[in-house]
Amino acid sequence: EDTVLKRNVAVKVMNQLVSVESAYADAVREEARLAAGLRHENIVTVHDFVEEDDYACIVMEYVPNSLDREVRKRGFITPSRTVGIGLEICAGLAHAHNLGIVHRDIKPHNILLDGQGVPKVTDFGIARAINLSVSLSSTGTAIYMSPEQCRGESQMDVRSDLYSLGVTLYEMLTGKPPFEG
Repeated sequence: EDTVLKRNVAVKVMNQLVSVESAYADAVREEARLAAGLRHENIVTVHDFVEEDDYACIVMEYVPNSLDREVRKRGFITPSRTVGIGLEICAGLAHAHNLGIVHRDIKPHNILLDGQGVPKVTDFGIARAINLSVSLSSTGTAIYMSPEQCRGESQMDVRSDLYSLGVTLYEMLTGKPPFEG
């Protein structure tokens, strides 16, 4: 609970200590700044970035559900609902893409659902900052990654997000991703 503004928020605590590598804190701060600039009904709103006690935290809009939970609970999503959710995800992604931002980690876990079932894309660019110490080129979740992302190509563009969205839509319809391992 945000006791000052009297609203529920989500606080994402980054798992890497900011004192370990100063570039990590700078990257997380920059990614939070970029995400905070994305204002769209289908994108989770980022309210603040906080560094405290060696941890970096991103304070964002609280959204109670996620697409991955819905798929696990139901086994699949109906075709008509999948189309509706897909169109709204596309609207959020189009807004980010028009601003030159590529998500790099579209998957059901990163699609939140508000109380009315409206999808909101979350973690724009933050996955890159979290994995900074591992590799900037291998960011993403393997089964949702586009071929160029898997190859570690440095010049990924919006097509990588569209590929990952296709994998996500497939999983929504069937209850499982098209590829394993």
